[in-house]
Amino acid sequence: MTNAKKRTRAQQIKALANLRPELDDRVGSKTDIIGSMLGVKLRGGQPTGQFVITYFVRKKLPKSEVSPKKRIPVSLKARNEIVSTDVIEWPKMVEHALPPSSIISDGQLQGTLTCFAVSQFGRFGVSCAHCLVGADDNPATPTSVSVWMPQQSRYDPAGQSVYLSYSPGTGVKGNYGYLDCGLFDLRHPTLFARAAGGTPIQVVTDIRTLLHRPLFGMSALRAPDVPEPKRRALVIGVEAQVLGERSDLVVDVQRPGTFQGDSGMLWVTADGRAAALHARGEVRPPMQGSLLTTAMSAQRVCTSLDVQLLIG
Repeated sequence: MTNAKKRTRAQQIKALANLRPELDDRVGSKTDIIGSMLGVKLRGGQPTGQFVITYFVRKKLPKSEVSPKKRIPVSLKARNEIVSTDVIEWPKMVEHALPPSSIISDGQLQGTLTCFAVSQFGRFGVSCAHCLVGADDNPATPTSVSVWMPQQSRYDPAGQSVYLSYSPGTGVKGNYGYLDCGLFDLRHPTLFARAAGGTPIQVVTDIRTLLHRPLFGMSALRAPDVPEPKRRALVIGVEAQVLGERSDLVVDVQRPGTFQGDSGMLWVTADGRAAALHARGEVRPPMQGSLLTTAMSAQRVCTSLDVQLLIG
């Protein structure tokens, strides 16, 4: 945007955020626009480092197939500022939870233990809410949670869900967007001991600082032909709004990507701060990981659950 080279990255992103509502209203009449985010310009699928407003479409068509009136301009002018844009195809997204196979399970789906948490009421396990609702799909009712014990090759009772934070509503299947986190108590001695010895982890307080920054996660799943559990990714968008849902982060994951069962995986920054909880990924063929994914801010996890996150 105008004078971008003279501004800090924080100033550039803030300026985009201030102009975004006005530009969203202007661009929203274009055919097939389903959402937007504060993003990074992609060229040939690779991030350029240029901050833009990214618009989502159901199907990205060649320029020659879109009438001039329906095209999204490569730049827009607002309040004497020139703002660059980008367009990406938004895929069908799916919760990254599976029928029980490892790690934690609510009897219906399997996800990943994110970390532990402490509040005035004690210490708890943390994961995505959609992994803790149980067979009745009702976050308001307690659900028994199990943990996979690889040495014994079995599930053991881990505890019971105590609080789930969902938005835009509760008890409505499919509402796993902007808020998707929950707590379960710790009745298994191994988990209890890990939480008791857990240490606080610093949390990223401003998700805009994560734009065009790398993230790292430890998957609990063995990806095909990839023995290493570490996952690497880049934040390509923040504060995304698409199809009536909001996502704090839009993340481009290096291959092999993330898989169903990775819900709840903790994304951390290069300096070890908690950034976000992995929640969803694009629908892919079997045995192929999702490369475009979404996540919930770790800071809002702390706020919505009223806890401090622990690593143990």
